[in-house]
Amino acid sequence: MTFRGFDIDQLTTFTGTLDTLATHAGGLHTQLSALLNGAQQNLPAGQRASSDTDLQQLVTVVPGLTTSPLGPATASTTLMPGRLTAELGSMRADIKRRLAQLEGVKAFESAGYPVDDASAFLDEAPPDGGKVDAALKALHALKGTDFGFNGDTDDLKKLSATLTGLTGAELDAVISKADSADLGYFGQLINQHGDSGWNPFDSNGLSTTDRDSTLDTLLSRIGPENFTKFLSAFPSVQPIFTDSQAYKDGDNKQNGTNTSGIQWQLPTEPLFNGPVSVDDINQNGMYDCWYIASLSATAQRDPKFIQEGIKQNPNGTVSVRVWDQQGHFRWVTVTPDLLYANGNPVSADGNGDTWPGYYEKAFALAFGDKGYGGIDNNNPGKAFPYLTGHTGGDITTGGFLGFGKHADKSIPDLKKTFESGKAITVLTPDDDNLEKNLPDRMKQSYCTDHAYYVRGFTADGKIVLGNPWGTSGYPPLTLTQDEFDTYFIEPQEFEVP
Repeated sequence: MTFRGFDIDQLTTFTGTLDTLATHAGGLHTQLSALLNGAQQNLPAGQRASSDTDLQQLVTVVPGLTTSPLGPATASTTLMPGRLTAELGSMRADIKRRLAQLEGVKAFESAGYPVDDASAFLDEAPPDGGKVDAALKALHALKGTDFGFNGDTDDLKKLSATLTGLTGAELDAVISKADSADLGYFGQLINQHGDSGWNPFDSNGLSTTDRDSTLDTLLSRIGPENFTKFLSAFPSVQPIFTDSQAYKDGDNKQNGTNTSGIQWQLPTEPLFNGPVSVDDINQNGMYDCWYIASLSATAQRDPKFIQEGIKQNPNGTVSVRVWDQQGHFRWVTVTPDLLYANGNPVSADGNGDTWPGYYEKAFALAFGDKGYGGIDNNNPGKAFPYLTGHTGGDITTGGFLGFGKHADKSIPDLKKTFESGKAITVLTPDDDNLEKNLPDRMKQSYCTDHAYYVRGFTADGKIVLGNPWGTSGYPPLTLTQDEFDTYFIEPQEFEVP
């Protein structure tokens, strides 16, 4: 009889088989060595291997063996059967540990606790119903707690530690069984920071750092069936979009994306469709070219850094590495849904992947409390500290004691900055007259009041700029010095780790 698709009895038998195999591995090694030595002796004298590479000619035709079976093990040595003893033992220990968790989950469910299917795949300690009951009791007791002279912060920290200390299966059971009103009250308390009126020394709520850390941890581990209940109790983990200009206009005036009827929807594309590439990024419907240009500039310089900064959790949520203004980073966890309108993505999108949309969603949460509306129209310099933990600044030249400085738009100077490893963004003026006399080759990709990023430089001294709307339909702009001076302003440089 199986549990969540696993036959526990058969798996238990299999661990015993692994023990037997490990016990016999040494004997198999001896037999194979004798066989190969005998075969070696039967080779013509001129074809026998030297003592330094004993049996090498035969070993190379034995599947899985690439060095002398009698030679010492090294980091590059393919293991002979005799060396499988440790590996088989380790495999057995891993399976037994997972079986203990699986059996614990089965008993947990039999005791009446709800179990999400994903719990069967979690590599954690078996769930403890007593911990679930204690957490539920503490959560419910908040409404009747006398928080004392100094407020409720200590009580909330204690409950937060209790919840984040639960295993995934335990935590999911707590959220499933908890009264929605209890969860909602906890959500209210952690956000209340005012004193009681008569006591100015009250310590109420959780700090923003503690609150966000708690909610990120909880959201990353609960079962998908509890997302709606969790969002209702803790709405701050889902960025609002109804205050964004895209929602109010019904379209994005910059690239014509239809954004009427925006709603949350699960994407069908994977997080990654191959390695990260700047060519994956498409701004789509939101008015956040400044952020997407910064994301593109960072991906252009260090795609591995971007790929390492995002991960998908077992429950389908996505965590994104984001820094604060003090240079501290945290993993911002977001639900797996993204913004769509009429079946088309409104969030930032990729080339068959979704990581740009999740970077954008996490930033909409981290940048302020206005969601996507809070990231409408700004300067790339505001985004880079959140992306990399490093600040940057305008590229200027000239001046004396701070006077008379102006933007350094010299392409040779920008090239030196770029070759030093820095990312560079530029802006276009808010002047529609500039579009009236554009060279034909620029008309498709140029837009006023917009942010771009530097992709590189040509051998003949031109600068190549990328549009955050993506390369499909908006080819990079290759510009002479005169064109760059005429149509672009405010170059900014930023360190990329």
